Amino acid sequence: MAKRNRGTLALITMPPMRWGEMNFDFRTEPLANALNQIQNAQLIRWAEEAEDAYWFKHVLTQDTAYASLLKNERKRLHRLVAQTLERLYPERAAELAPRLAEHFQAAGETMRALHYFQRAAQAAAARYANYEALDFYTRALDAAEELKAETRDSLYRARGMVYERIGEFDKARADLERALTIARQAGDAYAEWQCLMDLGYAWTARDYARAGEYSETALVLARASQDAARIAHSLNRVGNWHVNNDEPQRAVSYHVEALSMFESLNDARGVAETQDLLCMASWIGADYLAAEKYANAALGLFETLRDPLAIANMRIVGNLKYALLQGNTVAAPSDSRGARHDGAEILQELRQLGWRSGEAFGLMVLGEGLAANGAYERALTFENMAFEIAREIKHRQWFVGATMLYGEILTQLLNFETAQPYLETALDLARELGSKHWMLTGSGFLASNLIAQKQLTRAAELLDAALPQNAPAQSVAKRQVWAARAELALARRETDRALEILALLLRDTLDSKVTTVIPRLWLLRAQAMLQKAELPQAESLLLAARARSRALNQPAWEWQSAALLSRLYRAQGRAAAAERQGRAAQNIATALANTLNDLTRREIFGARAEKMIWDA
Repeated sequence: MAKRNRGTLALITMPPMRWGEMNFDFRTEPLANALNQIQNAQLIRWAEEAEDAYWFKHVLTQDTAYASLLKNERKRLHRLVAQTLERLYPERAAELAPRLAEHFQAAGETMRALHYFQRAAQAAAARYANYEALDFYTRALDAAEELKAETRDSLYRARGMVYERIGEFDKARADLERALTIARQAGDAYAEWQCLMDLGYAWTARDYARAGEYSETALVLARASQDAARIAHSLNRVGNWHVNNDEPQRAVSYHVEALSMFESLNDARGVAETQDLLCMASWIGADYLAAEKYANAALGLFETLRDPLAIANMRIVGNLKYALLQGNTVAAPSDSRGARHDGAEILQELRQLGWRSGEAFGLMVLGEGLAANGAYERALTFENMAFEIAREIKHRQWFVGATMLYGEILTQLLNFETAQPYLETALDLARELGSKHWMLTGSGFLASNLIAQKQLTRAAELLDAALPQNAPAQSVAKRQVWAARAELALARRETDRALEILALLLRDTLDSKVTTVIPRLWLLRAQAMLQKAELPQAESLLLAARARSRALNQPAWEWQSAALLSRLYRAQGRAAAAERQGRAAQNIATALANTLNDLTRREIFGARAEKMIWDA
């Protein structure tokens, strides 16, 4: 019989077949008579769900029976049970690993217990039973430390990565640093490289400078090893660091080299992971069509590999093409009309996997897509949930992103004063994190907010500090800064300067065709034409912007296009056309306002939108 945790009744089982392989026969008459007597005494009951099995009726009975055994007898029986299970059910060793581990541990056979605790932990981690995996890894580590086993570093690494998955950064870091120390003491270069890679990944949630140091060191070790797979994985990690440092073109060169190596190795997982990273690099690099191509390729491979966590991640990444707050200056794919309707399903998958940082990321991305489609109330809810999870698990990157997007959504709702503190806080935290992508994005968002409040001097100082005047507009973040510079020039009535900036943005727009229309940039160009009194050109731009906004389901740009058209037609003395466009703009703005639950927020948006539409 097995001794279980207090509060759980033990099952006394008698294997129903292959009796001859055991040292004693459970079916002997004396044993059967004894069990009948114990059952009659109301101490055990027959387990209907299992043949030849009984449950203790109360945990105290179980404890008393167990305590009555001498220590050596307990060990002997635990060893006997474990050995019998091994011999009778070799094909179920993985399934029985937790029971085998406990029996061998109770038998004093620490080495055998370590083996099965490790197997149980790996199985639990593979099915994303994270807390169960942590328990088994901890028990395996207790055994490994007692034996000073060579597997200690790999166990600390494995437990550290489970901690990272559930958002326990400090515990993850402690385990990974302990594993690194053990690997270095043992002179195990491969284990050292693995630990450096894991630490580099973990630190991306907190400090990009630290993440970069670990990743670069791992790449040096990998190149020294001349192991192609190791080098390719390291290239990907360093490349992803450059993505977050807003160097997407440099990142792509690392990922392309890694992809070639993985393809030569016929490493399907390596290829899939690299395509995932190329998708992110392309998205940050303002190449949404390439990002979509890589996302679809990676998702297909991960589905073939049956990796649920990677599949869930790629389904979120696939929604980045709808994230058109950050990407409102790029050429969007033609099917970016609206965010997918499977958001709730994706979030449920992430929760089932226990991947807390992934859930925060998913909420952040889906919230941005909802905002671009005018579903502001749900978008604010999603971003709020994202930064609450990120705050709970101390994931700085997603906290920064969700807070920044929350502020930008409020700006879209013309609630500039309430939005400003969110944007300022997010920008300060982005600087602490060391993420150039979020620093530039935040600078662009905040500058646009300040310009709307006529704080032009502060906006100019912010933009000058963020990006040199000669920098290209070759990432979504840099393009946010340049678009804000165009807004600033228009606010100062520096029309020619605004047109120069817009020409630079269009020059650096990837996947641009003659028919390409980018609503935000078309509105800025139209405002410049209005300042120059070139009304036919302004009308053409605004009509194109309105049509494209409707096609993409971006009501913010649609109502603003209609509002500017109304103003243009009034300037031309075309009263009826001005009234039609003004009413169209008003109807869209009113519909958006009516979706807001917060009365103050609704009133501010409604009043300010009306003023923008009808003021001369």
